[in-house]
Amino acid sequence: MGHTQTVYLDVLIGVNLFINYFLLLAVARFLHIPAKRGRMVAGAVLGAFYALSIFLPELHPVLSLLVKLLMSATIVWLAFPIQSWKMFLRALAGFYLTSFAFAGFMLCLWYFVAPQGLLIKNSVVYFDVSPLFLLCATVACYFAIRLVQRITGRQRPEALFCPITIQRGGQESRCTAKVDTGNTLTEPFSGFPVVVVQEEAVQAVVPQQQEQTAFRLVPYGAVGGGGVLSAFRPEKLVISAGKRVIETRDVYIAVSQEPLSNGEFQALLHPDLLS
Repeated sequence: MGHTQTVYLDVLIGVNLFINYFLLLAVARFLHIPAKRGRMVAGAVLGAFYALSIFLPELHPVLSLLVKLLMSATIVWLAFPIQSWKMFLRALAGFYLTSFAFAGFMLCLWYFVAPQGLLIKNSVVYFDVSPLFLLCATVACYFAIRLVQRITGRQRPEALFCPITIQRGGQESRCTAKVDTGNTLTEPFSGFPVVVVQEEAVQAVVPQQQEQTAFRLVPYGAVGGGGVLSAFRPEKLVISAGKRVIETRDVYIAVSQEPLSNGEFQALLHPDLLS
């Protein structure tokens, strides 16, 4: 005679809400994605909603895989500021790898603390646990994964990679910038340092065609030749450098039509801006 597992709706949603949020937080830290907390909460809420699929009949393995891929893709798309397909695929892969790590840690903790009451159906995990245990276990998993990141060297120096926010005309663009010690570009007339940002990451704040007088031309040199970049002055540039937050107006943003990396960063920061 089979054992019937009772599933409590509030516990189901709470379990998956906590797990999904910390999964997304770990991915954001692991891949250095400048994600807003509100978007990650929204992604976690969507993941908790998807957990209701545990009440559906058991799905065929192939259909279950496709459904899981679709669910994961929409969670990642909602939680992170996706700027390219390459960045999306990296975030999705990171979400799956982190999910596998979380699942291993959670199952290990559950096995040693309380081996009864575990249910996995349609790829949804259900633990009949107290809120305190759930919170402690999830936070422990998160810090364990962060420790693995530091040991394996995936934690990059914050002094070299900084989230930046560019504000202009009531709009703002956020992206990840790499501090480029080789970037000595300055706007010729003012002498202000120049931040080079790829076009797709800064479209929301770029002056419109009727505002062409807002642009300045900044010459640059490179191994393969040289040229000029169109640059504009933002109302404010905010740099998050570790525990410091730096705000400045004395800067120009040069727009690059070419990608600056494979998706890890979208801007090259002038080192003088951290002084």
